[in-house]
Amino acid sequence: MKKLVISTLIVSSVMAAQQSIAKSPMDYSYAGVRYFDQRLDDADCSQDGLSIYGSVEINEDLFAIGAISDASGNRGCGSETISAGVGYQTLFGADSSLYGSLSYESTNVDYGKSDSGLVGAVGIRGFISRALEAKIEAAHHTAFDGNTVLNGGVVYWFNQQFAATGDVSLGSDVSTIAVGLRMNF
Repeated sequence: MKKLVISTLIVSSVMAAQQSIAKSPMDYSYAGVRYFDQRLDDADCSQDGLSIYGSVEINEDLFAIGAISDASGNRGCGSETISAGVGYQTLFGADSSLYGSLSYESTNVDYGKSDSGLVGAVGIRGFISRALEAKIEAAHHTAFDGNTVLNGGVVYWFNQQFAATGDVSLGSDVSTIAVGLRMNF
């Protein structure tokens, strides 16, 4: 009986260790709010506003994403955007993950023509120190004749649940800088 208990403990420990090694350290269940400032080249204007965004893990690999933003600006700028989609992530090294996502977004502009389309993105997220996470992502938006964007960001974790975020997006038609707060759940 004693050998059975010890064998069970050893097998359980090995299986738990394998599961923890195979699981990505990146959390894909979170919600956040951010303030953003945006420059739209085609409209020759600037706008700023708030965005509420989130992600929910469906399983170890798949996650759902969504966001709502509202912006106002000069020269008739201003818009509301809603997006929703699905993504896939996989472990990449000990402290990072590669991911891809496909979303549908709809933008309603305050003055002018509204549009909607797909957004495809691929990127990598990882910890560069114990409390600092970084990401780099390439995305293409099909709405408004298309916009390809290179996104970079950092997340400073105050603890395992709460963090401050900073993002920069450089696109063919739109450039954005953003700061915010994020919470894992």
